[in-house]
This record gives sequence, structure tokens and C-alpha cells, in this order.
Amino acid sequence: MGDKETKKLLEEVKASNKPSAAEAKAVERVANSITERLEKALKSCRIKAKAAVGGSGAKGTWLRGMHDIDVFVCFDYTRYKEKSGELSEILAAAVKKAFPKHERLHGSRDYFKIQSKGCNFELVPILRIKNARQALNITDVSLLHSGWVKRKIGKNKQTSLADEIRLTKAFCKACRAYGAESYVRGFSGYACEVLTAYYGSFLKLITSAALNWKKQITAGKKIVVDAEMHYRRRDPLRELNQAKVQSSLVAIDPVQPDRNATAALSNETLAGFIAAAERFLKKPSKDAFEREEITAEKLMQKAGKNKKLVIVEAEPVKAKEDVAGAKLVKAFEHILLKLQENGFEVNGSGWEWNKNMKRDALLWYFIGKKEPEAEERAGPPLSNNLHADNFRKEHSGKSGRQLLEKKGRLHVKIERAYRQPQQLISALLAEDAYLKGKAQRYSARSFG
Repeated sequence: MGDKETKKLLEEVKASNKPSAAEAKAVERVANSITERLEKALKSCRIKAKAAVGGSGAKGTWLRGMHDIDVFVCFDYTRYKEKSGELSEILAAAVKKAFPKHERLHGSRDYFKIQSKGCNFELVPILRIKNARQALNITDVSLLHSGWVKRKIGKNKQTSLADEIRLTKAFCKACRAYGAESYVRGFSGYACEVLTAYYGSFLKLITSAALNWKKQITAGKKIVVDAEMHYRRRDPLRELNQAKVQSSLVAIDPVQPDRNATAALSNETLAGFIAAAERFLKKPSKDAFEREEITAEKLMQKAGKNKKLVIVEAEPVKAKEDVAGAKLVKAFEHILLKLQENGFEVNGSGWEWNKNMKRDALLWYFIGKKEPEAEERAGPPLSNNLHADNFRKEHSGKSGRQLLEKKGRLHVKIERAYRQPQQLISALLAEDAYLKGKAQRYSARSFG
């Protein structure tokens, strides 16, 4: 596909992801209604704070059909800076008054979730600050982020930066690299905005990822993106907290120079993003912007004739999305580890869940058809009579065990308790105490 065809394709994807005028107006009306009700309650409770829409809603970078809206309740800095830890409790009174049906969620500061006319709102208490140095909590800089992105969009109207950002977000969602939650470890919406603004377009971003990023990572170097040139003559990798620069990509926060906007990004997710960028550049397609649904049927096709497939369905615990997702990750990793420990050849694995799924999480494992070989354990040297005798007594005459002598040392071969992966996984789901708290319910199916 040539440059003209690729450009035409991207314009079509932009159009399909941009909210229509009618949708944008409808969402704006609902958001205005929520902020008005909230401000009325704040005034009634004598709380000196203002409500403002933030996030992608304020920046105009949200995707069609995505109606998750952040509303920041901005507390007067002078009056409330000494009560930073109490803002959630102070806000709770106004939220209860304005929205009797709400959910309180835990975070760096507790925040509140409500629903109205098909939109999901998160009401987040912050201090109104003028610069990041005043921030007493990570959420306090949120409106500064919005302001920076809006200014960039305003300066780049000819390149329709907002549309380019939507391309990046849709692409990241499709390749499962979107979301800074601990169970995703991908790009946050803000990180997508910063990176797209820095490179100037979606296409320039993924071209750099596929070519330059991959070369640097292969050479053992980190990629540093500094949109505001805060470290023009300095090395941020030496100055930033090492915990913030674990990922191979470091994106300096334009409004908070001591923060890495991609700190949550894992190298595995970054590698998936780069691979998706390479595939798109090699063969541009609209499919690159559409998240493929994982089903048992598609996994069976992928397994083919040479692999067994075990699918575990897990009902998430009733908790905040990040918490529920993190528990599912641990369940997935625990089962994978037990398969490997029991001698099974795992040729591939993965898992799928997000808050919008209308079904349980899927955990899947592709396993070689060859049964696991007996486990061989080395014992003491034959020259050590006492320990050698004890080793023989421990293992002699026991079912499924065979004593061997190799190079002057005793060994024992122990037959595996589980010859088929389904047997092991069924036992784990029924008996393993570690898994019990990671999901409400499990069920497993085996194919091949």
C-alpha cells in the first residue's frame, strides 16, 4: 500500500473514531448537568471548590462511544492545603447530597463513581494548583496535564492533533497496550497524548517505534522523550528515581519534569506495541485499530494439531477494576508456573479481561502433546555412606520411583503425579489455596 492509500485509510479511521457532533453535544449536556448538580451541593455544604471536566473529555481526545468522564473537584489551595488527606471525606458529603447512588473507590485519594444517561463519571478531589511544585498528591496535576494537551492541540490545528491522538489511542487499545492499570501495564491516555504531540502524528510515532525504538532497545539503550526539553543539557536517567525508569521508554512529563509519564509501561507491553507498529507499516489495515475478540474457537484454531489447549474461565472478584485485574494476573501466572514445575511444555499462553467484557476472564495455555518426563533429582555421592543409605531408604520400594547411579552419585527418577495438563489444572482449581482469593469461580476446558 502506497503513501496515498495509507493516508486515505488513516483518514477513514479518524472519521470512524471521532465522536459525531450529536454525540459530543449529548455527552456535553450530561457532563454539564453533573457538574451543575455537584457545584450546587458543594455550595450547600459550604465547601469552597469548583467542579471541572478533565481528562480526554476536556481535551477533546476521547474516542467515539467511550463515555468515561473525569470530573475534578478543585479545592481552594489556600484553604485546604493543610487538609489534603481529608479532601475525599469532605467531598463525600456533597456527593451523597447530589448523587445518593454512588460508589466510593480507593486511590491515592478516594474518589467517587456515578452513572448518568449512559455515561460513567469519576469525581476526583484535587487541590487547585498553578504549577506541579504545589501538588500534594499525584492527582493534583491532572488539570495541568489537560491544559498542556489543549495548548498543543491549539497550536497544531492544521495537523488535527486531536484526531492523531485518537488514532494512537485506538491503535493501543487494539494491540492491548492501552491502560496504565497494574494488570495491563500499558500506555495511559495522557502518555498517548504526550507521545503523539512530541512526534507530531500517529504515523510518525509508530514509524519511530518500529525503526528507532527497536534499534535502541536491541542495543541496550533506553528511549527518552522530553517534549518540553526539561533535560536539554542533562541526563534524566541519572536524575530521576530509578523506580520511575524501569521501562525501556521514558517519557518526561511536560508539566512535572521529575515524573515519567510511561512509568507503568512494561517492556512486554512495549514490545507488543512495537511489533504491532511493524505489522501496520508492512501491511496497513483498518484491523490494526480494532481489538480482536479472543474466543475459544480462535484459540483452538491457533493450537492446531500439535498442541493441547487448556482454557480456564475465571469470574473476577467484586473489587475495583485494577484490583480485580491484578488478582487475575496472579492466578494466570500461578497456573503457568505450576504447569512448568510439573514438566509440561508450555508453548504459549495468555489471558484476556477488561471491565467492559460481558463474560468471565479467559486464561489459556498451549501445551505440547508429549507427556512430561519423570522428574530426576540428584542425591548424595556414593562415597558418603550415611547419606547414601538414607537416600536409598527414602526412595526404595516407593511406587513411581527409580533409583539410579550416575558418575558416583545417587539419583532418583520420580514419575509425575499428573500426565495430562487438564488433570493438574483441575486439581489446582479445586485445591490450591492461593487461587481461591484470586477469582470468585473457575472452570476449565481442555482441547486436543
